[in-house]
Amino acid sequence: MGRLSGYASGGGLNSDEAAYLRQAASRFFPTDPQMSQNSIATWVNDQGGRTATGGLWRGETLVRTLSNPKMAGLDADGNPIEGFGETVLAPGEYHRLMARFKERQAQPAPRRDSYEYLLTQGLSDCGECGYDISGARVSADAGPGYRCLPPTETRHSCGKVRMNADRLEPAVAEQVLADLLRPEVHAKLLRLQEDAREELARLREHIDGAEDRFAALKSMRKSMVPQAYKAAEQATKDDLKASLVRVRFLGQLTKVPLSDVNDIVSWWNSAPRASQRGLVMLSVTKVHVLASGGGRNHDPHSRIRIDWRTSTS
Repeated sequence: MGRLSGYASGGGLNSDEAAYLRQAASRFFPTDPQMSQNSIATWVNDQGGRTATGGLWRGETLVRTLSNPKMAGLDADGNPIEGFGETVLAPGEYHRLMARFKERQAQPAPRRDSYEYLLTQGLSDCGECGYDISGARVSADAGPGYRCLPPTETRHSCGKVRMNADRLEPAVAEQVLADLLRPEVHAKLLRLQEDAREELARLREHIDGAEDRFAALKSMRKSMVPQAYKAAEQATKDDLKASLVRVRFLGQLTKVPLSDVNDIVSWWNSAPRASQRGLVMLSVTKVHVLASGGGRNHDPHSRIRIDWRTSTS
């Protein structure tokens, strides 16, 4: 069995871990506004706290750890373990915390902040079945994550792959930024960006002419078979819709500040999510998310495979 957070592997207390676990426990009690278990876990991570295996804390993992009776030196029946030594929580603190967990479960979950996913809308897929993965939360209080949706009669996805956003997104960003620092890649992306600007100008001109195309089509209506007119009208609408979607895509590509590659990491850390997506879209055609292979502490880089972009098509 692995080491329990808050305690040293050879026995006794790990004072640093015990300190932040005690502070985390206090944050589960009423505050205004009430903190969710994930926001408490994020606070622990921001303080430098890590799990016993060195990973980032998640809300469910923090609750599970604090619910272990050994946090208070108790056995599974709630009786004191003889000779246990110093504990993370006093027995009274532990029992109050367990009662608080029950209270929180009975309360409606606090409203979650919306989350802007970096790798949805076709940027990532399931490495097992090839279907695009979606942004999703596995429970009401869970953090944002990515998952391959379960199969249906019309969708033959596998539903087997999922990965937390706080593991997937930083790993992809790290690889994208590292790749960009290579001189030949930077030059390639500058060319792709210029191609995108030229195509964007042509598309905007095409969109500006849509009204004239609809007017010309309408003037021919009386001379056309009704079914042919409807088909031509629908094709013109579909063309305009596709052009508008393409303009949004290209617009994101052209806004990435590639002129000074040395500042790209600083830019990334403060850039809006839409701009970050623009850089990923400029560099990547698809991120394949692979199955975990069991366990939660694998290097997230081992679970992704990236197809790098060679054109803006």
